[in-house]
Amino acid sequence: MLTDISKSLKDIQEYLYKITGIYLDTSKQTMIKNRLETLKKFPVFEGITTTGELIALASRNAQARQLFINAFTTNQTDFFREKAHFQDMLDRVLPSLFKNQFNIRIYCAASSTGEEPYSIAATVLHASEIYNSSCNVEILASDIDTSVLQEAEEGLFTLSPTLNLPNWVNMDKYFDTLQKCADGTRKIRAKDELKRMIKFFPLNLFDNNYPFRKDEFDVIFCRNVLIYFKVHDQNTILHRLFRHLKMNGTLYIGHAEDVLGLKEKLERLGNKTYIKIKE
Repeated sequence: MLTDISKSLKDIQEYLYKITGIYLDTSKQTMIKNRLETLKKFPVFEGITTTGELIALASRNAQARQLFINAFTTNQTDFFREKAHFQDMLDRVLPSLFKNQFNIRIYCAASSTGEEPYSIAATVLHASEIYNSSCNVEILASDIDTSVLQEAEEGLFTLSPTLNLPNWVNMDKYFDTLQKCADGTRKIRAKDELKRMIKFFPLNLFDNNYPFRKDEFDVIFCRNVLIYFKVHDQNTILHRLFRHLKMNGTLYIGHAEDVLGLKEKLERLGNKTYIKIKE
């Protein structure tokens, strides 16, 4: 399968960019070859021997196209990653929202296998308890990779004993332990009260329009996903997301990312935390 990978690398790069905005430079040839090899196990690719045939199939077949996209996504995540953002939610964002409104909406723009949105949900539940709030909080969580969305909805995880959690987090309150392993890890499952807060759905951030209302969200997490796009596409995605963030709403981005053309419309609080101050 895909015997012309060396001479057809550019075609794969261009097709992937065209449909997802994900940009892979020429240093990623080995990675591209390995990702394409993973497609062999799917019957829809049976008989495909060249990248040209692969691209033609993905262009006309929705299943093949989605499997191709899934193969090229990177899903590196963990619970309470970049924990300063969750601390900021607990100390600043949620107390204010609890006082001023009853319905709160949070968007996680790259949910991967679910650790991030479940961390958001656990933070909300903990805040609701300590601030005695009965606010209705809905978390929307999207990803372009449909396979990781399925994992996220199932809510099954392996928890490492070395995971660096905020000191206020008690994972046993929000996850059931299914199995304790000899290496110290635990197989856990998200409790229903966490699951009920989150709606998972597929979304390509490279699309021209997102299925949200203007000023819909109080908080947007867009962390560690912009780095996979070209700078001008990062800027475009940020402006699209910005339209759906409420005035005085909070935007969290990854530690290696920047708000680019939105600098004049956002106030930076530190730790890649921003407040919308202008339309």
